[in-house]
Amino acid sequence: MRREWFGVWEVRDYYTILEQRAMAGAKVTYGYILMVVAAAILATGGLLLNSPAVVIGSMCVAPFLGPSRAVCIGGLFRNRRIFLGGLFKQLFGLLIMGVGMAYLITTVLLAIVPGVGITPEILLRAMPTSRDVVLTAMVAITAGAAASLALSANPQVVDSPWGQVIDAMIGVEIAISLIPPASVVGIGLAFGRMDISQNALLLLIMNVLGLDIVGSMVMMALRGIRVHYLTIEKAVRRTAEKTLMNVPDIIPVSSTINVTLLSDTVASVYVTLRNLGIGVAPDSLAQSIATRIIDETGCRSEVTVEIIPTQTYSTL
Repeated sequence: MRREWFGVWEVRDYYTILEQRAMAGAKVTYGYILMVVAAAILATGGLLLNSPAVVIGSMCVAPFLGPSRAVCIGGLFRNRRIFLGGLFKQLFGLLIMGVGMAYLITTVLLAIVPGVGITPEILLRAMPTSRDVVLTAMVAITAGAAASLALSANPQVVDSPWGQVIDAMIGVEIAISLIPPASVVGIGLAFGRMDISQNALLLLIMNVLGLDIVGSMVMMALRGIRVHYLTIEKAVRRTAEKTLMNVPDIIPVSSTINVTLLSDTVASVYVTLRNLGIGVAPDSLAQSIATRIIDETGCRSEVTVEIIPTQTYSTL
């Protein structure tokens, strides 16, 4: 497999799958809300206990990799729905769920538990030195770059067990920059310390920008992820679909069209047709698809068509 620096080639349905993953990462789900709540509870407890181990535990369950990817891919693909969806999901999780849970938990603890106070772990995010700011920004940018490289990998690698382990590790790296500052914002509000909340909020915003834009988006742009390639991939698939709809004497029950870009002007198309055995596809079907693709998209292609007959039996 050839992987050039600008553009990713010879990977089946690469840009379409990339967009689908971004769409999934932009959706707010019930599971996402529960995981954010769990992460916020752990982070708040760890900060108030001055326990770095518990704070690290909160990073392991924080689900912020998906929305960060959505913001990055949505921006590169100029898809406003994905971009705004990922941004909303990210900010909703951090500013509403994360800050809100930290504020609620701290308020309750202040009312019923004596001795709860500001700890060094809280001050680390509330009153960072210039060194802390630089190092934190470096971590956020590096985490974003690592996430973008993992996201732009071959889908077969990403979906493998090893790829999922790497994905989880990168998710922890991303959470380092997000969930602790968000929790400190809520803790500061509960203590009535606006200086703590404001400083932590500024640190959080800086980390989000560094993670999403400087780290992820710039790295993927350098990697060669372009909306132009997604447009070509979709146009080739759409043209093949239109050609299949005009094939006489065949009843497609379900079919798949896989497009592999070899460059921005050459594609490999693999069509799998399943029919009820009533009609027969013409021998020139592959040629017809290839001709229509170059006429409508300007993209040269190698088309392979596989016909799989199916049988249906019902006693209804």
